[in-house]
Amino acid sequence: MVDLNKIYEEVDNLDRERIMDLMRSLISIDTSVPPGNSYRKYIDTISPYFKELKYDLEEVIVPEELINQILLPLEGPRINLVATKEFGIKKNITFCGHMDVVPATNEGSQKWKFPPFEATMIKSGKIYGRGVGDNKGPMVCLIIALQIIDKLNLRPKYNIRVLNCTDEEIGVYPGIRYLTEHGYVQGTVFSIDYSIEPIVLMGAAGELEIEVETIGRSSHSGLSLLGVNALEEMVPILVELMKLKKIVESRESKDIPGFPDPKTKEKCNLSPLFNLDIIKSGEKVNIIPDICKLTIDRRIIPDETIEEVTKEIIDAIELGKTKSNALDVKISFRYSYPPLKVDINSPEIKRISKVIQLVHKIPEEKIRKTGMTLTFDVGFVAQILKTQEIILRGVATAGSNTHGVNETIRLKDIKKFIKEIIIFLCSDL
Repeated sequence: MVDLNKIYEEVDNLDRERIMDLMRSLISIDTSVPPGNSYRKYIDTISPYFKELKYDLEEVIVPEELINQILLPLEGPRINLVATKEFGIKKNITFCGHMDVVPATNEGSQKWKFPPFEATMIKSGKIYGRGVGDNKGPMVCLIIALQIIDKLNLRPKYNIRVLNCTDEEIGVYPGIRYLTEHGYVQGTVFSIDYSIEPIVLMGAAGELEIEVETIGRSSHSGLSLLGVNALEEMVPILVELMKLKKIVESRESKDIPGFPDPKTKEKCNLSPLFNLDIIKSGEKVNIIPDICKLTIDRRIIPDETIEEVTKEIIDAIELGKTKSNALDVKISFRYSYPPLKVDINSPEIKRISKVIQLVHKIPEEKIRKTGMTLTFDVGFVAQILKTQEIILRGVATAGSNTHGVNETIRLKDIKKFIKEIIIFLCSDL
């Protein structure tokens, strides 16, 4: 029988500097994508922690011909680290984390309070840095949890595998996709790329990026009748796409709850999104633009299929083309992530629910079960393995501002997540 009080005492008494030494060592490596050219350094830094715990290590490189599908300026090999330890148990678990982060820009009205690649803790216990919430902080928690399991001679109920993966932030062919396709993801799937809040995620969106390009003919603005204005000829297509946006965003999942409507506060199920995010055209005010590019971010819910989504977008653009004088219209699609659906009645989801109740000291009804229009690379795991039993936990909160300026997590949430991991792995629930 596992002594929960002993686990709690060990975690509660963790030295801040022990946590911060490991946090700083990972945050200090700029693994921003693009270009993602520091994976080698990151793996060299993190590997000794697993070696010390007697994990077997394997490096797996995603082939270049697959990475070429991403169409971004990437640099260096896409090296993934697989750390495995057998405990002679029938059951397996795979923890999935990613090494890359989004760039730490310092533009606009908000500025970083502290250098983003240093990891800084203030007196309140808040820790600032790029990746503290997404996704290096959770890996720090996992490593410390495994160290405590070893120190306390606890016996896990699973053989443990930990994946440090590439390119989650850009999708298309992230490391987790390749590792899943080649059999490295085994048993229970536990993503550490989510939240510490008492939430059981029931579903998440997939992402399709669409680029529409109208082709015109440039001319002097004073002789505009001799040209074809690509920006103006995009307008009829935009009109049809805005009509489609209303239709798309009026839909709801049949069984996955979403967040309440921000305007009416009414409860509603998860809805897809259709965001017209970027439009670029023209170089100078006295030149008729000959190219206009529009980029759309379409968030796909599990109830939809990529084929249906693609078809209705093409149909809307084709209708707009009939009202446009563009010389040509080009369309390209980039399917970054598939959607994800989770079966909350599956055994391992019920197990993590019990863990959340214990660690957060709340009854089951206080755990929120919901879906989100965020994307997760474990959508590929669900798709490839045809499973709906995927756990998503982490250390971030709604106030962490992951991907934004001053990304932050809290020391108390680090300790909560460490407890969750240890209890999930070792306790009789």
